[in-house]
Amino acid sequence: MIIKWIKGRKRAAALMGVLLIVVAGVGMVTLGGMAIDNPFRVSDNSTDTSTTSRSEGTADEEATPADEENSATPPPTTAESDPEPSDDQVEDRSGVNFVPGVRDFSVSTEVFDESSADVEDGFVTPGEHRLLRFDMIIYNVGDTDAELGRPENRPDLFEYSESHGHSHLKGFNNYILLDESGERTGAVRKQTFCLRDLYQTRSTASSSSQFDCEYQGISAGWADEYDASLPGQYIVIDDLSDGEYTLQATTNAAGTIDETCDGDNTVRVDLSINNDTVTVHTSQSHYVKPSAC
Repeated sequence: MIIKWIKGRKRAAALMGVLLIVVAGVGMVTLGGMAIDNPFRVSDNSTDTSTTSRSEGTADEEATPADEENSATPPPTTAESDPEPSDDQVEDRSGVNFVPGVRDFSVSTEVFDESSADVEDGFVTPGEHRLLRFDMIIYNVGDTDAELGRPENRPDLFEYSESHGHSHLKGFNNYILLDESGERTGAVRKQTFCLRDLYQTRSTASSSSQFDCEYQGISAGWADEYDASLPGQYIVIDDLSDGEYTLQATTNAAGTIDETCDGDNTVRVDLSINNDTVTVHTSQSHYVKPSAC
């Protein structure tokens, strides 16, 4: 009996062992399935890669047509990106025709002593002054050269500038600063000027300059410019409070040179002055298109 009982236990143990092996095998298969379906492992390996690849591919596909469109259709130009009047603006513009432009505004506080060339020229009085500086450009958009000749032959029109070292046409430009209501402020200036060919502005114009400060004028399709840093190229704004203003700049203000049209000799630019900062509000801050006169 004892022997049979022992053999029975051995069979039961063997059977239990077989069952355990089967259960373990099923468990391994199940665990293996869980390992395959593990969302963290799958996400870490494949989802990041596929998502990155897909998003970059989509971005590239979306960006390519936009880039092609941008390259095929350039953004609209403004006066600030293309300061020179174009050829089609000067069609049938016979004779001499000046169009002014202003740009690059800044405010500075500067000190001038009695020996300063600006003082000698009468641009400013000795002492410390707050100045509104800017570039002034004169375009001859007509089809005729504006020829003045040698200053020594016209002392009635020219005066010698100590600060510039050559003769200037008297009172050729006129600068007026208007307040927000359009009234004149005390910031007014008549600026002398040397007329010369500085750069060509029209493709059909002569490619060679012919005028300088010794023999003055501006060729058709050319322009002259006075940089803001030059002596006298400013308005004194000592007593001006911060606020909104309009600069009105007129070229050939006294009508010294005959033009076929003088209705486009003035440019106006709206700006804000705040301490030493100037903000320009007018989009066409370089020039005014010729009027239909």
